[in-house]
Amino acid sequence: MEALIVAAILGLVEGLTEFIPVSSTGHLIIVSEMLNLDHAKSDSFNIIIQLGAILAVVYLYRDRFADFFNWEKIKELKTLATQKTTTRLNLIHIAIAIIPVLGIGFVTRKLIKTYLFNTEVVIFSLIFVGIIMIVVEKFKPTPVVKSLDEITYLDSLIIGLGQCFALIPGVSRSGATMITGMLRKVDVKTSADFSFLISVPVISAATIYEFIKVYDQFNASDMLQLFVGFTVSFLIAIVGIKGFLVVLKRLSITPFAIYRILFGLFYYFLMKP
Repeated sequence: MEALIVAAILGLVEGLTEFIPVSSTGHLIIVSEMLNLDHAKSDSFNIIIQLGAILAVVYLYRDRFADFFNWEKIKELKTLATQKTTTRLNLIHIAIAIIPVLGIGFVTRKLIKTYLFNTEVVIFSLIFVGIIMIVVEKFKPTPVVKSLDEITYLDSLIIGLGQCFALIPGVSRSGATMITGMLRKVDVKTSADFSFLISVPVISAATIYEFIKVYDQFNASDMLQLFVGFTVSFLIAIVGIKGFLVVLKRLSITPFAIYRILFGLFYYFLMKP
């Protein structure tokens, strides 16, 4: 029973933090340490339950994904690939945005897990990126791109390169992509939507790769824990995404930046052993 409660807690943290710019990986590392969990196994567990949060995006954006995989739209991709401008977001935009992080992530995976998956890196990243978010929010250029279908291939590439910084625990994938999008004159809501969409193939690939690497570490009882973490993550992520978009529309990213800084300082001075 205790193991299932831990799995539910991790699923709750994952679902709440995956799509807001506060770093789900950073929070999971800190929570795992607070619960005195085995680092190697908890890191793998945390990555795998991200799939629940990803399925929440597929569910909420199901119309957009159905459009991506409409056979008539797929047949148009060859022609769209040669055009400088497009009238709708398509799979080419998604591919351009995810190739950089998949390539760099594959090459640096071991180094990152060995040297960066610790609370010191997370705390620094939480505070530093929180400061950057406040600066970007204050001095961001006037948005020009105000819908997903106005995003260009160049926007996709630059946002995809910005996403690579999220390989550092504590940076936040949604935070990195949203900041980059805002600097590209993409409005904050559209930046968030694009961040959600490109998270699906990136985290799915990472999850599958991680599971293949570590599946022999898990036994039958662990499968129940994974299911609980996965289910809680899925349900909470649906609520989290909807709530995040409401706050984003009214207050933009500043509240999340302040939270990052305060949480980092709180953990460093009061909680860190």
